[in-house]
Amino acid sequence: MPIEYEVRDGALIWIKNPVTGVISYVVDVRGKSFAFTLGGRSELDPAASTLGAEEIAQAQATCPFCPGNEAMAPAEILRVTPAEFPQWKGDETTGGAGADWVMRVFNNLFPRVPAELTGARNESYIVVEDPRHFSNHEPRAAGDLMYTGALGEEHLLRLIQTDVAVMRRAMENRAVRSIVIRKNQGRESGASQPHLHQQLIGAPSALPALVAEAEAERRSPGLWDELLELVERLGLLIEQRDGVVSFASPVGAFPRSYDVMMPRFRGTLAELEPEQLRLFARAICRILRVLGPLPLDYEIHQGEGLPLHAHINSRLYPYSAVAGTLNLPSVLVQNVAALRRALQRHEEF
Repeated sequence: MPIEYEVRDGALIWIKNPVTGVISYVVDVRGKSFAFTLGGRSELDPAASTLGAEEIAQAQATCPFCPGNEAMAPAEILRVTPAEFPQWKGDETTGGAGADWVMRVFNNLFPRVPAELTGARNESYIVVEDPRHFSNHEPRAAGDLMYTGALGEEHLLRLIQTDVAVMRRAMENRAVRSIVIRKNQGRESGASQPHLHQQLIGAPSALPALVAEAEAERRSPGLWDELLELVERLGLLIEQRDGVVSFASPVGAFPRSYDVMMPRFRGTLAELEPEQLRLFARAICRILRVLGPLPLDYEIHQGEGLPLHAHINSRLYPYSAVAGTLNLPSVLVQNVAALRRALQRHEEF
């Protein structure tokens, strides 16, 4: 069955998600007020006063992911040191000065999948992406945090390479059959810790979202090619180069969702050639860099015969799905054009 949607006068009116069945309607919400949902985001106010030194020290002293607090987290599995990653310049900044690690990996204290189902071994992992807690020397509020988009392409590549090392460790456990990489940024995304980090989750069988995507493709062979053709026709394509495609997804979980996909590669991150891994990480980083400190989440889906892809959801405006429907903003195409211009400016510097 092809993707179901309706276009009138060249504009998308509605589209049905071929995986979940959710129908997204394109509506004009430019006059809608988000004052209530954004009311607590004082860190976005440039006029807000900065935190005092005592408040900064207190936040870092109580954070289990900050340097010096390693004993507050489970036992370390591996780390990336500044000597192993000389491109890292965070050792000259607040929170990074004197750190003897750039990234750390340990088991999640609260496993997403019970260890009893994965051979009595906890296969849920935390990857701390950077030792810095705050995004600058003078944070304006407790929420003025370091964010993934500020790390840069080389750092994100090294982060994904670290994910691959953890994946290989997990796959040594024959009880693990599926792994997903998950990122939550900001309280609106459900992040339980403010310090930037990822989760890797190993499961005894293919995770439900991957099963649903694989079943949708079995029902509709060529599904992903059809989706890519549609987003290009609708003006939602962001970039396409070297086998990696990024686009604003009209069937995403949120109104501002973006996908990064390698449509011709069906395998895991661990099976990518080094240059392919770099290109995939770069495409993700470029979107995260434009989204900046906004609340977001992403998942990297791999396996089950699927094309390797990442779903990135911006959660600045927390719309809710209602009765199996979602609203897409009528300015979606204009938003994509602005995003493309922003990416072009980044390349010029």
